[in-house]
Amino acid sequence: MSVKIIGLSGSIRSESLNTKLLRYLRELIPNDVEYEVIDTLGDVPFYNEDMEAEVPEAVVRLRHSVVSASGLFIATPEHNHSFSAPLKNAIDWLSRPPGKGGIARKPVAILGAAPGHFGTMRAQIQLRQVLHATNSIVVARPEVFIADASSKFDGKGRLLDAVGNQLVQELVDNLIAEIRKLEELVA
Repeated sequence: MSVKIIGLSGSIRSESLNTKLLRYLRELIPNDVEYEVIDTLGDVPFYNEDMEAEVPEAVVRLRHSVVSASGLFIATPEHNHSFSAPLKNAIDWLSRPPGKGGIARKPVAILGAAPGHFGTMRAQIQLRQVLHATNSIVVARPEVFIADASSKFDGKGRLLDAVGNQLVQELVDNLIAEIRKLEELVA
């Protein structure tokens, strides 16, 4: 079975460090793994149960991408010690209808980059709680917080931080291992 991973950026900023981090992952992911970055959460309308009868096209596209994926990377910024509103909104849509929205029982690896000294540590703690509620399979280790990230990418978007690179590679390997383990269980 082929492996497809979606990188979901919780940032809607045009020069997002988290989107840059997700794009950089392409260099670390094996060539036999299909990989796509989604950075269009700003197009997804706020979740409203009244809209479930006629789901907006942006949500249909997001759900299709996630349902067709074997696993996800979620890169989150940190806004006021939490993860972003666009990301929470996307997770709310992806958790609906309960058990069928695409994120339940889906392997998810969390990472984040921020200009501050704490990376996205506090945001990731809260994101893990929310993903637990959606019944996602969250990769436990390593926790990847790229702090002071504004100075840690070169002009081509490559991560220059040696420790960060090691942790990101380990996270890539662990997500792929989790996906393959799950595929073996259902085969």
